Amino acid sequence: MATYRAYRVDSRHHIKSAEWLEAPNDEAAVDQAEELCEEGVPTIELWQQARLVEEIDCEDDEKG
Repeated sequence: MATYRAYRVDSRHHIKSAEWLEAPNDEAAVDQAEELCEEGVPTIELWQQARLVEEIDCEDDEKG
């Protein structure tokens, strides 16, 4: 299992909060991070150490 950090960021890319995630791979970590989308949080940034894994657009999820 690898450790990831998921940051909820606002529209100005300021960190609102963060979560530590454990996942076996990037795909599983992205799936977990997508669940962190909530009202008022347009983006989740998922990091593993100094590597940006994914920038998740939460507003796209709300439209579908």
